[in-house]
Amino acid sequence: MGERKIFISILKLIVFAFWLVFQFIAITLISNMLNVFFIYYFALFEIISFIAVVHLNYKYKNTSYKVSWIALILLIPIIGAIIYIIARLGTNRNFTKINKISSGKKILVEENQNMLDSLKKKNRIRYNETRLIKNICGYPSYENTNITYFPNGESMYKKLLEDLNGAKKFIFLEFFIISKGEMWEEILKILKEKSKNGVEVRILVDYIGSLFVLPKDFRKSLKENNIKFKIFNPIKLILNLMLNYRDHRKLVIIDNSIGFTGGMNIGDEYINSYPKYGYWKDMSVRLEGDAVFSFTTMFLRMWQSITKEKEDFQKYKLPSKIKNTKGIVVPYSSGPEQVDSTAEYVYMDIINSAKDYIYIATPYLIIDYELILALSLASKRGVDVKIITPFIPDKRVIQMLTRSHYDKLLDSGIEIYEYTPGFIHGKVLISDYECAVVGTINMDYRSLFLHFECATYMYDVPAIKNIHDDFLKTLSVSKKVEKDVWEKRSFSKKVIESILRLFAPLA
Repeated sequence: MGERKIFISILKLIVFAFWLVFQFIAITLISNMLNVFFIYYFALFEIISFIAVVHLNYKYKNTSYKVSWIALILLIPIIGAIIYIIARLGTNRNFTKINKISSGKKILVEENQNMLDSLKKKNRIRYNETRLIKNICGYPSYENTNITYFPNGESMYKKLLEDLNGAKKFIFLEFFIISKGEMWEEILKILKEKSKNGVEVRILVDYIGSLFVLPKDFRKSLKENNIKFKIFNPIKLILNLMLNYRDHRKLVIIDNSIGFTGGMNIGDEYINSYPKYGYWKDMSVRLEGDAVFSFTTMFLRMWQSITKEKEDFQKYKLPSKIKNTKGIVVPYSSGPEQVDSTAEYVYMDIINSAKDYIYIATPYLIIDYELILALSLASKRGVDVKIITPFIPDKRVIQMLTRSHYDKLLDSGIEIYEYTPGFIHGKVLISDYECAVVGTINMDYRSLFLHFECATYMYDVPAIKNIHDDFLKTLSVSKKVEKDVWEKRSFSKKVIESILRLFAPLA
């Protein structure tokens, strides 16, 4: 009996020993297999990431944009590279389509050579700025155009309704956001009546901008009233939702004789019927005269890119009665289809040539190294640089990103103010009492490089004085950011701002 127990015990030990050996061998084999597979997978992922970085470096000129994508790819190598590839795949189709149709390089209007020669003799710097716009995006310079500046949404809206009521031939509307409410209902009422009376009405709206705010009966109401409408760039891949290029323009064109642009979308907050963030300050301009044809062209090109149906541009080139106005007006577009960013280059050229002052109002101040350098150098050579941003934000994270750029600007002697009555949404740049830009272009990466935008460049037009005076009035109700106080903010805020700034171009 004792020998049997000893035998069983020895047998158990042998079985246990074999089991240990088996486990060791199995673990070793599995580990080796995993190591081999890991090497292959790691190599594959490295290749994908490398290709993404090489493509990124080749495709984009902007250093800050490259750095942000590369940081994302390094932080999460697989996911970061895949996100970048998806973003590119999702936009290549749009690039191909819009490059062919929406390019501004085709000359639809011959410029007045006498006007250009006169401008060249009078002010070579401003002449060069008009040539910059013409050479990048193709849009010409005009005389015979009156400009009216609106310092808020209420005044612009009142005039807009009046002009819509006076339409005889066509009305084109292009907006990032059309939101249900009082403003839209009043506009729609006029559009229905005009369409009924034979006026051609078209509406173009961005998919993302209006996704959650578009009136429920929008399509039905327009269709029933013979109003044509198109949605710009509807999303088909959910993974591409935040990375697609959007139509951020705000345009109203009436009979090719009147055009509006500026920061305003269609929504009650823009006319302060619905005080969402305190008083909403938006700035716009109304063009009347020859220059409106560039807005007409922008709209038709974008419409054509969606429908793929050829438009007769000359059909909508109705003659203007405005003559002998003062100054030069250049409406222009900017977008990701352009090799060079008209939006950033125009701003930089004005900043680099400024002698007396540069005044900027913008809801977002998320800019690259090149713009920071241009503003800083202007300040250091004695130019008075003042920037107004919102004190009350519409997006808290975006305000943190905006404020993360204050340090370098304040260090260069630039004065920064925050608008205290509410949210300032206008996009205005004015310089040296003679030059101004008003449009849809924010001082951020999306507006400067990724979105389709529009603006009006003005030289020596009477409205520039109104823009200048309104800026100073806005400054008087804004709080100055003091450098010594700003530097005392908490260490944690500084760290968060630094991290956010690294990924700012992707915001």
